Amino acid sequence: MTDRDQALQVLLDKQAIAEVLYAYARACDRADEAMLRACFHPDSTHRHGRFDGSSSDFCTFAMKIVHSNKREKHTVSNVLVEVDGDTAIAESHYVAYHRRVDAATGAEEDYLNGGRFIDRFERRNGEWKIAARVGLVDYERFDPVTERGFRQLAPHQTGRHAPEDDLYQLMPSLRGRRP
Repeated sequence: MTDRDQALQVLLDKQAIAEVLYAYARACDRADEAMLRACFHPDSTHRHGRFDGSSSDFCTFAMKIVHSNKREKHTVSNVLVEVDGDTAIAESHYVAYHRRVDAATGAEEDYLNGGRFIDRFERRNGEWKIAARVGLVDYERFDPVTERGFRQLAPHQTGRHAPEDDLYQLMPSLRGRRP
């Protein structure tokens, strides 16, 4: 393999890894459990916030949270990846927004947190997935809900869970797929 071929392969690997990270955010927002689980190898480990265990158990835990919230929005950015053969380390930043009910008061609140994911990826059978994740929380914010915003929008004007979200109707790879 030439130096150019090796450099091209590293770029392809980095893009494949970034797309796993973006799929993770999409899966959380759309409550697509199958897509979320597909981001992790079956034996993947996960430590993030209060959770410490298998990534499979984290997916179950995360879906309970997603389904209990009224709104979700996750973004992943600043993806930096170092590839070493069939393993890679990725650092990415995340911001997660949740419209939820405050367990202490019973009132709706907007919860925002952000931090970083430090992931060990492995390529197995030609496919990159997360083998171990550490999620570090850098900040949290809690705000009361006001009458402005979402309450003025019709349901078809906001994002929805799969498969009702417009994306699942338009994207061929997702069309007809049930999470």
